[in-house]
Amino acid sequence: MKLGRLLMIGFNGTELPDGFSELIKEYGIGGFVLFERNLVNPGQILALNKQLHSLEEDFIPLIAIDQEGGRVQRLKHPFSRLPSARKVEEYYKKHHSIDIIYEYGMFIAEELSIAGFNMNLAPVLDLCEKEDGVIGDRAFSDTPLVVEEIGVSMIAGMQDHGIIACAKHFPGNTDTKIDPHKKLPAVNIKPEVMRSNLSPFIHAINNDVGSIMVSHTLFKDIDDKPASMSKKIVNGLLKSGTRFKGIVITDDVKMGAIANTYSLSEAVISALAANNDMVMISNIEPEELASLIDEIEDSLIKGVIKKEQVDASLLRIDLVKNNIGINKEIVQTESDVLKLLNSDAHKGFLKRLTGNK
Repeated sequence: MKLGRLLMIGFNGTELPDGFSELIKEYGIGGFVLFERNLVNPGQILALNKQLHSLEEDFIPLIAIDQEGGRVQRLKHPFSRLPSARKVEEYYKKHHSIDIIYEYGMFIAEELSIAGFNMNLAPVLDLCEKEDGVIGDRAFSDTPLVVEEIGVSMIAGMQDHGIIACAKHFPGNTDTKIDPHKKLPAVNIKPEVMRSNLSPFIHAINNDVGSIMVSHTLFKDIDDKPASMSKKIVNGLLKSGTRFKGIVITDDVKMGAIANTYSLSEAVISALAANNDMVMISNIEPEELASLIDEIEDSLIKGVIKKEQVDASLLRIDLVKNNIGINKEIVQTESDVLKLLNSDAHKGFLKRLTGNK
């Protein structure tokens, strides 16, 4: 059993560092998450993704990126500059059309797919009233119905064109002023607010979103552990409560919300024990990865993580990849990428969306 399939990892540099290839052949890796530090230009990005795609014979890893738009987008020029979620809500109201949001999802998918990605860690389905703050303009709106309509249309546009979407941050971020990148947000939440926060996620689940990311917020009324490590939230509220059949993945366990309190192995094993299908680690070294997988294997032997749970998670991951139809190989060239980005039809869509001539 290749337990690395339960991990989505990041690394430093513009190519896979020495030492990873042999480890991946031995343990497998379920996916990679790339950041701005990994990405230089279309040719380099395509070469890196081809390298990651071909590490294991007969296995396609998830190659993910945060391409939300606004202040969270990892691809830079010549890739398109995407508007913030709050701006997308403005365009949705301006056009009075869900169809254009579907097209927007398709537009994002085209750029990601041709660059060799198969997963976008978006959209944000949190409700947020204010445009500043931790979530701020990363949220479409504070109105559940608006978030549901935009979110589902954008998800469909991406997934119909080979990019797995990821609805985040379950069970819905509140307007907390604490940034989980730095420390753990802890909240008391009224039942009616929780129902409202959950609504966009339930709508996305009912419309076949491929994956859901669980937040690191501590919901004190539910558990004494962060959501990403809470069996009550991951297994109970999400998997059992909503009948979600897709991939459940944690937010990055290297964030301060988790790393300030837990070692890497404690965080990963706790998250897996809570029944997450994958754990995201934004930056890891080869020797750290080898040690971590040994500790996961030990926790499996001791029964902290159940074999049937691991089998179910691996099946979920494969089913999502097959159902959405991610690319089985990367054959495009840098010139193909530039041809798409520079085409009048592609560039014209953003002008049509925003209303700019």
